[in-house]
Amino acid sequence: MEKKRGILNIIESSVWGGMEQYVYDMSEELKRQEIVPFILTDGWKIDFVERYKEVATVFTCTIRKSKWVFSLNKIATFIRKHHIDTILCHTGKYILLSIILKKMTGVKVIFFKHNVLPAKTDIYHRWIQNQVDAFVCVSKCVYDAQVVPEKEDKYHLIYNGINTHRFPDKHIEKPHDRFVVGYAGRISEDKGIIELLDAIKYLHESGKSVELRMCGDVSEQAIQMLNTYIRDNHMESYVINLGFQYNMNEFYRSIHCLVTPSKVKEAFGLVICESMYCKTPVITSISGAQREIITHGDDGLLLDFVDGEHIAKAIMYFLDQPAEYKKIQKHGYNRVASTFTITSMVSSIKSL
Repeated sequence: MEKKRGILNIIESSVWGGMEQYVYDMSEELKRQEIVPFILTDGWKIDFVERYKEVATVFTCTIRKSKWVFSLNKIATFIRKHHIDTILCHTGKYILLSIILKKMTGVKVIFFKHNVLPAKTDIYHRWIQNQVDAFVCVSKCVYDAQVVPEKEDKYHLIYNGINTHRFPDKHIEKPHDRFVVGYAGRISEDKGIIELLDAIKYLHESGKSVELRMCGDVSEQAIQMLNTYIRDNHMESYVINLGFQYNMNEFYRSIHCLVTPSKVKEAFGLVICESMYCKTPVITSISGAQREIITHGDDGLLLDFVDGEHIAKAIMYFLDQPAEYKKIQKHGYNRVASTFTITSMVSSIKSL
């Protein structure tokens, strides 16, 4: 009987964000498409390890701060034992480890690019570009920034895809007495949180019945900043920080719109697609790949400027234009269902 192929994702981080969810969802879909998923990560984030174990066989060893050099033989033995033929590396911190494992075991290495950063062309990075078998860019925005002349054949655009199995159609009654705005993602100033709070405060003081619900990972420093801002502006009654949420399906379906006013270049926008798939319209900035997902006025709203005034105007558009709101609901769902699903994404990775 032929053994199933195995793919090893290498990832390690301190905050659960889009890249971590990407590996989780990909692993679950690989299993559906009859490829055995493995994840190599550091064991220091126990909650991450337990979460990854839900969808893959997890191998832990100390890999932070280049300590993986002491575990090379152990990792190579694991690769051979489980018939792993491809490594998927998701951060430059572990690309050298991936390449050394390639030389030790004969696996192929695919380097995933999750950031909108210009490609480096010094001697070390040119060596990496020669050693890696393929690069996957998760958006055209990333591809344009990363592709290296004369090595275009190694670079592949494969859009991120949402795990639709996590978002079954479910009716959740939204509040009728207030318009609920949602935010999902890392909570920090560079994500436009202060500007979003400004918009909600302005709408509230203008007599609009609005509420903001936020969810996502947040650092101790950021939570102090957030709580201070909310307290100083007396927003406790209409701003709720829900913290990390496991059931995002219920979150998206319980709000009237999602606002992600990021000020940094976004490589993609998984939460945008998740919300659209749940038929909750999105307002987002144009700081990165968001324009590849949304056509302004058709399946979402795009912000040319990230400030309280422009965010408030976009929210008011949804409040004042119920017919347009319903159109964007429908078109947003169709856009994601046709283009940005995990099934399509993993099929493309599998082909590669």
